[in-house]
Amino acid sequence: MTEILLEAGAIVKDFPLGRGKVLRAVDQVSFKLRTGEILGLVGESGSGKSTLARILARLLPQTEGAIWFDKASLASFSGPRFARMAERRDIQMVFQDPLASLNPRWRAGQIIGDPIRRLGTAEEKQKRPALVAEAAERSGLPAALLNSFPHQLSGGQRARVDIARAIVLRPKLLILDEPTSALDASLQAHVVQTLMQLRADLDLTYIFVTHDLNLVRLIADRILVMQKGRLVEQGPARQIFDTPKEAYTRELIAAIPQLGQRRIDRTGRTPV
Repeated sequence: MTEILLEAGAIVKDFPLGRGKVLRAVDQVSFKLRTGEILGLVGESGSGKSTLARILARLLPQTEGAIWFDKASLASFSGPRFARMAERRDIQMVFQDPLASLNPRWRAGQIIGDPIRRLGTAEEKQKRPALVAEAAERSGLPAALLNSFPHQLSGGQRARVDIARAIVLRPKLLILDEPTSALDASLQAHVVQTLMQLRADLDLTYIFVTHDLNLVRLIADRILVMQKGRLVEQGPARQIFDTPKEAYTRELIAAIPQLGQRRIDRTGRTPV
């Protein structure tokens, strides 16, 4: 049986609102992620899925709960401390808005190579230019653009810089937070094709956060459904779509647009 790569136990995240009041954005969420899986994390805006993703990537601390990655407990490590740990290289995140997540003063090649500078071995640091070029090529970013600043790139090109930065150290897990939502339909298809090819080539495990149920139905092995911070349903993708148990899940599925949608199969190809 495939090993458990990541496990979340009763994750809670409260945001203080003042005067003793709190907003509970994530409420007692537990699940397991197996090596090699694509786990779809879905729900309407405000459901807590992006907050949960940031907690798992250690960009936000949880208020309560446990996190194990590759059998090691990560729950007690803050973002700044985790950023200096060896485990950081194994968990990387691709963001919804690449322009906001890329340093505007750095060129694309510098951005892609930053994880090597921070976390790479001595050998990797010595090979940084070659590793940057390889990551860019795998991500579909032309080498000619490595000297460009983020504002000089298109939305699709910035997304590829973000992906290349995430894979340059060959992580075990990519957490993808709405990675295509800022792109038009044709660019979305190309970026997802790239991600599926990378998964096959680099043996990656994905947590795919999205509101696009058409997409997650086609690429995910299992799906978690969140509503108002709580995990209301989880299971194999086919089961969730064919026989959803919860009324909320049925409402989400009923709202899926049926016409004029690009379809992407598990190999990353767009069928005619």
